[in-house]
Amino acid sequence: MGDYFIGIDLGTTHSAVYYSASADDSLNLQALTIPQLTAAGRVDSLPLLPSFVYFPHGTEFLESDLQLPWGKVTSIVGQLARELGTKSSGRLVQSAKSWLCHSRVNVDETILPVDALDEVQKVSPAIIIEMLLLHLVNAWSNQFPNTPISEQNVVITVPASFDPAARAITEKAAEKVGLKTRLIEEPLAAFYAWLSDQSTWTDSLEVNEHILVVDVGGGTTDLSLIQTVEKEGSLSLERVAVGRHILLGGDNMDMTLTYHLAGQLAQKGTSLEPWQISGLTQASREAKERLLSNPDLSEATVVVPSRGRSLFNKSIKATLTQKDVQQLLIDGFFPEVQLGERAQNAVRSGLSKINLDYESDPAITRHISEFLALHNIKPTKVLLNGGVFNASLIRSTLEERLGNLLNGADVTMLTPSHLDYAVAKGATYYAQVQAQGGVKVKSGLAANYYIGVASPMPAIPGMVPPVDAICVASFGLEEGADEQMLPNEFALVVGENVTFRFFQSKNNEIEAVGKTISSFSLGQLSELNPLSICLDAGHYPVGEMVRIYLTARVTELGLLLLQAHDTQSDLSWTIEFQVREA
Repeated sequence: MGDYFIGIDLGTTHSAVYYSASADDSLNLQALTIPQLTAAGRVDSLPLLPSFVYFPHGTEFLESDLQLPWGKVTSIVGQLARELGTKSSGRLVQSAKSWLCHSRVNVDETILPVDALDEVQKVSPAIIIEMLLLHLVNAWSNQFPNTPISEQNVVITVPASFDPAARAITEKAAEKVGLKTRLIEEPLAAFYAWLSDQSTWTDSLEVNEHILVVDVGGGTTDLSLIQTVEKEGSLSLERVAVGRHILLGGDNMDMTLTYHLAGQLAQKGTSLEPWQISGLTQASREAKERLLSNPDLSEATVVVPSRGRSLFNKSIKATLTQKDVQQLLIDGFFPEVQLGERAQNAVRSGLSKINLDYESDPAITRHISEFLALHNIKPTKVLLNGGVFNASLIRSTLEERLGNLLNGADVTMLTPSHLDYAVAKGATYYAQVQAQGGVKVKSGLAANYYIGVASPMPAIPGMVPPVDAICVASFGLEEGADEQMLPNEFALVVGENVTFRFFQSKNNEIEAVGKTISSFSLGQLSELNPLSICLDAGHYPVGEMVRIYLTARVTELGLLLLQAHDTQSDLSWTIEFQVREA
């Protein structure tokens, strides 16, 4: 164990770092200030690092303009990157994290910026993630030069809905910049931040309550459910459900206001260029924050600069009103809905540009309704997280909507930690709890999980070889627990495409690992989506059936890892399956 516990919130819009000393038993969790360029030649240390990367033109800055405490940079990360992106198109990368889950783009594909100018060399989403992490690593080294971060206990947060590939690339990027890390879900980290603020958390919760965590970040919305349970006479916590990946957040609200104002200007005969749309978005965000923080303010002026010698004379102005905010943001993103309403799907165009898989339905309350109905759970407590909820109007609106959604049931809002830093803070507390003990949110499996194993047999007309189901993970197995070895050996096909079948039990009776359900009894199980992959043959011929033994474990992020170990060599193969999507 190193000298520090470190939590990194690698956010879609902002990133943050918290830490605590391992020798300190108290919860002295502190924010790391992050040096970054805020103007040409100016460096400021700020508590948040905007997750933006800007690729400047070769003549845009002097060499001395791009000096950070750890040396000269050729690309700009953070505050200045975001500001420059509002004045110039084709050079800015944002929301890089969301590209890790893209269904049609490989994380190593050089595609960013999507609107890159001819002179800008595109990079992959994975490289951008590495750049952001490297900046945070350098910020740590700058403040703690004698305490290498590679030797510390580091936890990085990811969306609860991240798929296995996105998790793997996050871990790989961390490894490339020298981090030995583990991952934790962002909503769970937010809940740990709330726990760290409680002197006695059991005073706020009762047995069998469900806590809904609503985490609305800049680019994503994550939903999770945590249940309080009684075990051996004491209260404990279990995470019982997580939502899907929802690309919907504060950025959508800013863009809503942007297009509203751009429409106003167009009606007056003013058409904006793409780079001005970026500037209008930044100005709209600032106006929105002023209006939401001051309900007595009836309107706010939004200024969009144009290129020219006289900034004052060339400025374009529009007006955003309190009524606009109410109608566009409150009614648009937090409308009244009934329990069970599902998110709406828009009719899609036959052709579209390559971009992120944005949600077509902006109603966050409808996504919450669908999530709760899917799991047939009515929460009694709600914990909000994300900068969106800094606005008291949005917090109170969602509280009212949830009360109505649950047919007037009493819903208690838990007081969150600082909304901009809660995830990083909670990740640090989680690291400390894992190492030193304390209350943990457990996440046991909700069913037994099985893998299909073919039983070779002589050829029989009209009959395919039967498949038995072997239990590889038992009901209640806690995510993150030690791996278990199956008692029997198997034969594994390598070097060619094969299909693995997975099943789960329909009841909550615990089965022993290795228990076999015969092919004639598969009806008592639910079959899940199959997995088709090709496992590297190594030194074996393509199509060889290799004699192996299996070990299985479930990670903290709900990933079932089956390790197939060659009995004749050091080769091993990994088969991954996301049990939460079952």
